[in-house]
Amino acid sequence: MIRKSIAVSIMLATLLQAPAVTYAEPLLYTPDRWHTRIYFTVSHMGLSNYGGRFVEHDIQFMFDEENMENSSVEVTVPVSSIDTFSPELNSKMPNPEFFDTAQHPQIHFKSTEIEQSGEKTARMTGDLTIKGVTLPITFDVTYNKKVMHPFYELNNVGFTAVATLDNRAYGVNPLPDWMLASTVDVRVEMEAFEGDKVPYYSKDEE
Repeated sequence: MIRKSIAVSIMLATLLQAPAVTYAEPLLYTPDRWHTRIYFTVSHMGLSNYGGRFVEHDIQFMFDEENMENSSVEVTVPVSSIDTFSPELNSKMPNPEFFDTAQHPQIHFKSTEIEQSGEKTARMTGDLTIKGVTLPITFDVTYNKKVMHPFYELNNVGFTAVATLDNRAYGVNPLPDWMLASTVDVRVEMEAFEGDKVPYYSKDEE
């Protein structure tokens, strides 16, 4: 009994003295606007999955490669940068029945939790605000690759993130469901450089 108690004491002391597992702090990465895209598709009358994109975006990205759950993302998108590939449709998007850009000029997303689901995959949940309505949304994220850029000798990473949202929940679809579906698929393709700038931007783009 005494020997067992001594063994347990030694084991506990060893565990208490063992160094705790620590991770490096997440690093700032700057998304490359030339190679970053925010796409969306929605069913039009069941005939096609009509696509569009947001051309402009401001993405603040902190990335911890060793522990993706320690990363964070915050995105601001000017609604005025929407491109439906139709000038006529583009002109309708700022109207009150759609995005009402006079009152709500921006879309905003901020991550609240990242759960790693595989070696290079994760589920990222956050708050998405559109037209003054904030709802949770979850993206399935794939960490595609990390390379040392051959010209600039900077770490360069790439990600794909996909999610689904309900456009009626945000009040941006005034059309009947048979004409324009409620379900919108969102896809983000992002490349980013380690550090606070993209090396090939001109001064006007920084």
